[in-house]
Amino acid sequence: METKLPSASARPSVDRVRMIRRSIRCFAFGLVGAVPLFGLGTAFLALRLHRELARESGVPVRATGLDASTVIAFALLIALCYFNQAGLVLAAGFLISGLEGYLLLLQYRRIELSDWNPARNLAWWGAGLAYTGLNLSVTIIVLGIWSAIHKD
Repeated sequence: METKLPSASARPSVDRVRMIRRSIRCFAFGLVGAVPLFGLGTAFLALRLHRELARESGVPVRATGLDASTVIAFALLIALCYFNQAGLVLAAGFLISGLEGYLLLLQYRRIELSDWNPARNLAWWGAGLAYTGLNLSVTIIVLGIWSAIHKD
């Protein structure tokens, strides 16, 4: 029994100019979102735009590795704060951001293009910068809570 793939004409048409503009907007939001604490709102906007662009272009976005590393990151940061290791909390925040960037890069390389979008890499950079800003914001918040609790 043969499995038939849907033809390119069976997919809904995508407004390419709109897709390029949204990719550039995703990068701009991610760039502002990379600033810890200040860019939290734009980081969430960049991630939402990235998911919408992926849905429009038919590209699967699997955030399972990113979600798992985020959960592990929160647990590690809380454990390090429990053992009074503020320097390691900061280092772990940077390392976790690097790990999530690497996982995002692996996902970017594995995806086959279904639609033409020359600004596709900008959307992925925007998502990576947004994840970095979110991780560093969480690190700063955890360090702030830790310093408030251990005020001697």
